[in-house]
Amino acid sequence: MNNWRHVVWALKLASRLTLRLTLRLTLKLTSKLTLELASKLTFIALSLNVSLVSVHALASSLPTGKTRFNFVDQLGDPARPITIWMFVPDGCDATCPLQFVMHGLQRNGETYLDSWSGFAKERKFIVIAPEFSRQYFPRDDDYSLGRSTTEKDVNKWAFAAPDHLFDELKSRYGFTAASYRLFGHSAGGQFVHRLHLFYPDHHASPIIAANPGWYTQFEWGMDKNGDASKFKFPYNTIGSGIDEARARAALGRAFVLMLGDKDIDANDASLNHSAGADAQGLDRLQRGRNFLLNAKAAAQNLQATAGVGTGALADVEQTWNWQSIIVPGVAHDNAAMSKAAVEFMYAHPESLADHNRRSDVINKANHKVEPK
Repeated sequence: MNNWRHVVWALKLASRLTLRLTLRLTLKLTSKLTLELASKLTFIALSLNVSLVSVHALASSLPTGKTRFNFVDQLGDPARPITIWMFVPDGCDATCPLQFVMHGLQRNGETYLDSWSGFAKERKFIVIAPEFSRQYFPRDDDYSLGRSTTEKDVNKWAFAAPDHLFDELKSRYGFTAASYRLFGHSAGGQFVHRLHLFYPDHHASPIIAANPGWYTQFEWGMDKNGDASKFKFPYNTIGSGIDEARARAALGRAFVLMLGDKDIDANDASLNHSAGADAQGLDRLQRGRNFLLNAKAAAQNLQATAGVGTGALADVEQTWNWQSIIVPGVAHDNAAMSKAAVEFMYAHPESLADHNRRSDVINKANHKVEPK
């Protein structure tokens, strides 16, 4: 908040000086000044006072610490309010990065906020944790599938809510960021990867999906003779409305899939064991690796379909902008995956688009980056 104090001090000083100058000129030089000029000087002084009040109000409107409010999405579905948990560490103002964190199946946004507040204090960023309550999003699919199976209006999908919330926060608090950073674990990872597929024009960067339970695979990367090809949306994009142009957009934007190498419990009670999900693998690590292979194959095939190159792997670089990070020794653990995500996103923010430098940094942190 120090920057705002400097601004307020400067405006206060300028306001006082201008008011004094106006009075002196008006009283001592009345014969040389027209009433119109004096009026203009007075207007300038009053304008500075108004600016001072406005800036001070903006600076004090951003609350420090943990707060909670309801977000009514006027651009989406206002009948389904979303609880927003926010944490602003001391020393942060409207210029700090915005970190969105998506909860898991338990819809515990506050818990996820608390698990990131320590990182926020250390790295100086603001945490936003939306909570999609069971009251307004009663089914699991209302969250992890974003209501994409039941609602035709894309703007009413849950996947559109983070961008709508980002616009609201910028308007409310004057945040200067052009984008927000996005992380989701477990069911939140499902939400994040499908947001990227269905809503590729989002303002999230970087975007990390951690340990999703199952995926919506690209039909262009599927083995036509494999088990997965027997199923349709939501297990893949067949019948989803995602066309080749949208698939290319999703594949061409930076996306990180983060997997714990111990997340291999095929008997986890919360793991989806429908036939369509099991066709992707029997545990989260296996399913995640298969999804990455599926996405890369889709990028290769879509490149060939577009008539650019021959579809060889060398040509895929024009369409492919994804990577996977395997976190060693971690199972289905939000806290450990969050720590790895923070190391990735905040250790070297200037190089988030540079895959080679990313690999160097993550390897130094004892995480394995799988090749593009």
